[in-house]
Amino acid sequence: MKLVETTKLPFKSVAAPYQRSQQMVMDHSDGGQENFTFLISTLFPLEGKTESHVHDVDELIYIESGYGYSVANGERTPVGPGTTVYAVAGEEHQLVNESPESMKLICVYIPALSVEAVKTFPRG
Repeated sequence: MKLVETTKLPFKSVAAPYQRSQQMVMDHSDGGQENFTFLISTLFPLEGKTESHVHDVDELIYIESGYGYSVANGERTPVGPGTTVYAVAGEEHQLVNESPESMKLICVYIPALSVEAVKTFPRG
């Protein structure tokens, strides 16, 4: 079993207009698992957002706090605590935080992101 104290992990900051911080929790770089990548993304209050983007793997996103909306296939959908978003590989998607608190996203990529995609994250 592997345990990770996420409150002690270093952050990767993303500058405006996509203000957020990201923490790599688990990926294949530590030789542990190969089947998924797990990260936490925290969107800043009031308009913190992700870029509209695609991945070459599926992404499962659980919204732990904050509220706003997701955009996928041109459709804007409200999201908040307890919402789960599933973006299949190749599907363009974006999340925007409209709340006065941070929007915490728990993100799991299946299968794992490539080594290239995760190598820019600081390690704990």
